[in-house]
Amino acid sequence: MFFFNSKKKTLNIIYNKIVKESKDSFFLVQKKPSNIEQLREFFQLNFILILWYMKIKKINNRHLDYLIKIFIKDLEGMIVELGGSETSFRKKVRIIIENFYGRLYAYTDLFDKFENIKNEQIKKIIGRNFAFLTNNKYIIEYVRLNIVSLKKLNVDDFWSTNFNFKSF
Repeated sequence: MFFFNSKKKTLNIIYNKIVKESKDSFFLVQKKPSNIEQLREFFQLNFILILWYMKIKKINNRHLDYLIKIFIKDLEGMIVELGGSETSFRKKVRIIIENFYGRLYAYTDLFDKFENIKNEQIKKIIGRNFAFLTNNKYIIEYVRLNIVSLKKLNVDDFWSTNFNFKSF
Protein backbone atom coordinates (compact mmCIF):
# COMPACT_ATOMS: atom_id res chain seq x y z
CA MET A 1 0.00 0.00 0.00
CA PHE A 2 2.81 2.43 0.86
CA PHE A 3 4.44 1.80 -2.52
CA PHE A 4 1.26 2.77 -4.33
CA ASN A 5 0.83 5.91 -2.24
CA SER A 6 4.39 6.98 -3.05
CA LYS A 7 3.55 6.74 -6.78
CA LYS A 8 0.43 8.94 -6.55
CA LYS A 9 2.42 12.16 -6.57
CA THR A 10 4.36 11.02 -9.63
CA LEU A 11 1.16 9.91 -11.36
CA ASN A 12 -0.33 13.36 -10.72
CA ILE A 13 2.78 14.94 -12.26
CA ILE A 14 2.52 12.58 -15.26
CA TYR A 15 -1.15 13.46 -15.74
CA ASN A 16 -0.41 17.19 -15.59
CA LYS A 17 2.41 16.72 -18.08
CA ILE A 18 0.02 14.98 -20.49
CA VAL A 19 -2.39 17.92 -20.15
CA LYS A 20 0.30 20.54 -20.79
CA GLU A 21 1.93 18.74 -23.67
CA SER A 22 -1.45 18.01 -25.24
CA LYS A 23 -2.22 21.71 -25.30
CA ASP A 24 1.19 22.55 -26.76
CA SER A 25 1.14 19.78 -29.38
CA PHE A 26 -2.48 20.33 -30.37
CA PHE A 27 -1.87 23.80 -31.70
CA LEU A 28 1.04 22.49 -33.78
CA VAL A 29 -1.15 19.79 -35.32
CA GLN A 30 -4.34 21.85 -35.63
CA LYS A 31 -2.69 25.06 -36.95
CA LYS A 32 -5.85 27.14 -36.35
CA PRO A 33 -8.03 28.17 -33.43
CA SER A 34 -10.05 25.34 -32.01
CA ASN A 35 -12.69 24.60 -29.41
CA ILE A 36 -12.54 22.75 -26.12
CA GLU A 37 -14.09 19.59 -27.59
CA GLN A 38 -11.29 19.27 -30.15
CA LEU A 39 -8.63 19.84 -27.51
CA ARG A 40 -10.29 17.20 -25.31
CA GLU A 41 -10.13 14.72 -28.20
CA PHE A 42 -6.44 15.40 -28.66
CA PHE A 43 -5.78 15.14 -24.93
CA GLN A 44 -7.61 11.80 -24.83
CA LEU A 45 -5.42 10.54 -27.67
CA ASN A 46 -2.27 11.44 -25.72
CA PHE A 47 -3.72 10.07 -22.51
CA ILE A 48 -4.56 6.78 -24.20
CA LEU A 49 -1.03 6.66 -25.67
CA ILE A 50 0.32 6.83 -22.11
CA LEU A 51 -2.15 4.22 -20.82
CA TRP A 52 -1.18 1.99 -23.75
CA TYR A 53 2.51 2.47 -22.91
CA MET A 54 1.84 1.52 -19.29
CA LYS A 55 0.01 -1.59 -20.46
CA ILE A 56 2.76 -2.78 -22.82
CA LYS A 57 5.40 -2.15 -20.14
CA LYS A 58 3.25 -4.10 -17.66
CA ILE A 59 2.99 -1.25 -15.17
CA ASN A 60 0.62 -2.10 -12.34
CA ASN A 61 -3.06 -1.77 -13.30
CA ARG A 62 -3.72 0.22 -10.12
CA HIS A 63 -1.58 3.00 -11.59
CA LEU A 64 -3.60 3.00 -14.80
CA ASP A 65 -6.83 3.04 -12.78
CA TYR A 66 -5.54 5.96 -10.71
CA LEU A 67 -4.79 8.00 -13.85
CA ILE A 68 -8.26 7.25 -15.21
CA LYS A 69 -9.80 8.41 -11.91
CA ILE A 70 -7.88 11.68 -12.19
CA PHE A 71 -9.20 12.06 -15.74
CA ILE A 72 -12.80 11.49 -14.63
CA LYS A 73 -12.48 14.06 -11.83
CA ASP A 74 -10.99 16.46 -14.36
CA LEU A 75 -13.97 15.93 -16.66
CA GLU A 76 -16.38 16.61 -13.84
CA GLY A 77 -14.56 19.85 -13.04
CA MET A 78 -14.54 20.87 -16.69
CA ILE A 79 -18.30 20.36 -17.03
CA VAL A 80 -18.95 22.42 -13.90
CA GLU A 81 -16.62 25.20 -15.16
CA LEU A 82 -18.38 25.27 -18.52
CA GLY A 83 -21.69 25.82 -16.74
CA GLY A 84 -23.17 22.34 -16.83
CA SER A 85 -26.36 22.14 -14.84
CA GLU A 86 -26.63 19.75 -11.94
CA THR A 87 -29.59 17.97 -13.49
CA SER A 88 -27.69 17.01 -16.62
CA PHE A 89 -24.26 16.67 -14.97
CA ARG A 90 -24.27 12.89 -14.46
CA LYS A 91 -25.64 12.25 -17.92
CA LYS A 92 -22.94 14.40 -19.58
CA VAL A 93 -20.15 12.79 -17.57
CA ARG A 94 -21.51 9.31 -18.29
CA ILE A 95 -21.63 9.96 -22.04
CA ILE A 96 -18.09 11.37 -22.12
CA ILE A 97 -16.76 8.46 -20.06
CA GLU A 98 -18.52 5.90 -22.27
CA ASN A 99 -17.00 7.57 -25.33
CA PHE A 100 -13.58 7.58 -23.64
CA TYR A 101 -13.72 3.86 -22.92
CA GLY A 102 -14.77 3.23 -26.54
CA ARG A 103 -11.74 5.21 -27.73
CA LEU A 104 -9.52 3.48 -25.20
CA TYR A 105 -10.51 0.10 -26.58
CA ALA A 106 -10.27 1.13 -30.26
CA TYR A 107 -7.01 3.08 -29.93
CA THR A 108 -5.31 0.45 -27.77
CA ASP A 109 -6.12 -2.18 -30.36
CA LEU A 110 -4.89 0.16 -33.10
CA PHE A 111 -1.63 0.96 -31.27
CA ASP A 112 -0.96 -2.74 -30.67
CA LYS A 113 -1.24 -3.45 -34.41
CA PHE A 114 -0.13 -0.06 -35.76
CA GLU A 115 2.92 -1.32 -37.66
CA ASN A 116 0.92 -4.02 -39.45
CA ILE A 117 -2.23 -2.05 -40.35
CA LYS A 118 -2.81 -0.30 -43.66
CA ASN A 119 -3.14 3.48 -43.66
CA GLU A 120 -6.80 3.26 -44.72
CA GLN A 121 -7.68 1.35 -41.56
CA ILE A 122 -5.73 3.83 -39.44
CA LYS A 123 -7.50 6.77 -41.12
CA LYS A 124 -10.86 5.15 -40.47
CA ILE A 125 -10.24 4.71 -36.73
CA ILE A 126 -8.49 8.04 -36.19
CA GLY A 127 -10.87 9.88 -38.51
CA ARG A 128 -13.91 9.06 -36.35
CA ASN A 129 -12.69 11.35 -33.62
CA PHE A 130 -10.63 13.81 -35.64
CA ALA A 131 -13.07 14.63 -38.44
CA PHE A 132 -12.53 18.31 -37.62
CA LEU A 133 -9.00 18.10 -39.05
CA THR A 134 -8.77 18.98 -42.71
CA ASN A 135 -5.99 16.46 -43.18
CA ASN A 136 -5.67 13.28 -41.10
CA LYS A 137 -2.12 12.63 -42.29
CA TYR A 138 -0.69 14.95 -39.61
CA ILE A 139 -2.47 13.23 -36.76
CA ILE A 140 -1.54 9.78 -38.12
CA GLU A 141 2.10 10.81 -38.36
CA TYR A 142 1.85 12.25 -34.84
CA VAL A 143 0.55 8.91 -33.56
CA ARG A 144 3.24 7.00 -35.46
CA LEU A 145 6.04 9.17 -34.03
CA ASN A 146 4.73 8.77 -30.49
CA ILE A 147 4.19 5.02 -30.70
CA VAL A 148 7.80 4.57 -31.83
CA SER A 149 9.05 6.96 -29.16
CA LEU A 150 7.06 5.34 -26.35
CA LYS A 151 8.13 1.82 -27.33
CA LYS A 152 11.74 2.94 -26.83
CA LEU A 153 11.02 4.71 -23.53
CA ASN A 154 12.60 3.11 -20.49
CA VAL A 155 10.22 2.58 -17.56
CA ASP A 156 12.57 4.46 -15.21
CA ASP A 157 12.46 7.45 -17.58
CA PHE A 158 8.67 7.23 -17.56
CA TRP A 159 8.52 7.36 -13.77
CA SER A 160 11.01 10.25 -13.82
CA THR A 161 8.69 11.97 -16.32
CA ASN A 162 11.52 12.11 -18.85
CA PHE A 163 9.21 11.73 -21.83
CA ASN A 164 7.70 14.17 -24.30
CA PHE A 165 5.15 13.80 -27.04
CA LYS A 166 6.85 14.07 -30.41
CA SER A 167 5.64 16.56 -32.98
CA PHE A 168 6.88 17.37 -36.44
